[in-house]
Amino acid sequence: MPRVGMIMKLKRLAAMFLILISMGVSGCASKDQKNETKDDLIYQESISSNEKYVENQEDIVRYNIEIYQENDATISIHAKSNSAFFEPLSYEYYVSAPVDQDDITIEWTTLLGDTQETKDNQLCVAKIKIEGNNEEIKINFLDRGIELIEDALEHASYENWLIERMSTIGHSSNLCFDHSL
Repeated sequence: MPRVGMIMKLKRLAAMFLILISMGVSGCASKDQKNETKDDLIYQESISSNEKYVENQEDIVRYNIEIYQENDATISIHAKSNSAFFEPLSYEYYVSAPVDQDDITIEWTTLLGDTQETKDNQLCVAKIKIEGNNEEIKINFLDRGIELIEDALEHASYENWLIERMSTIGHSSNLCFDHSL
């Protein structure tokens, strides 16, 4: 029985890895984002982690960071993507002095923390550093995708547990589950 559990864990891990790879390669692009034009835009950066791995232009996923000077003590950071797995977000960030473009650096990494991407390990985390501040702001563009995978695995794990329990007490393991979640 423990061997079956280990095999199931390995299958789940492999499925999660394959889903992450297919999300990055296929792009999951479903919505277009329009750039805001504001007078106080001080920094803008856009990358595509899968552009060199996809064949169709519509499958290209873009990650965008825009930083605005709200006032002398506050900047706002806006993150957007055309990916269905990312919802736009905004942060207000307090600074000790006005910020300009030269004060901002963004380092892009993979989920595993690498700065060098591969087809199977693409860039998706922006690490934003503002000169004069000790904090680093991390934005993970795959957070929503990971949540969906975790939910699916949790649901599948429960189904497998229930089937195991039913078969050990003599009930039929020919159960039907609603997979429309």
